[in-house]
Amino acid sequence: MVLIYRRTGGLFALLTLATVSVATVVLTVAVAATVVIVALPIAAAVLFARAVLPRSWRPRTVTPATPWPHETIEATAVNPTGSSEEGHLLRVGGDKG
Repeated sequence: MVLIYRRTGGLFALLTLATVSVATVVLTVAVAATVVIVALPIAAAVLFARAVLPRSWRPRTVTPATPWPHETIEATAVNPTGSSEEGHLLRVGGDKG
């Protein structure tokens, strides 16, 4: 069996690779510029519409439910004045129940 090594490439391959790389960069920049050119007027129109349209026309966002530590617990203070049980307070650990 005879193995033959043949060198390929050289200056022509290097120039081809450089041309493909430059073309890829140019195409990427062109696509990015097109996206920016299209996106900027759309974003400006959306911001303008939000500023001009009344808030009542906008869709309402539901406020998220707050977790327990932030909930408000409503209570009514009880004042025992005038109660028949005024002098008979229960004490924890006392002999009288």
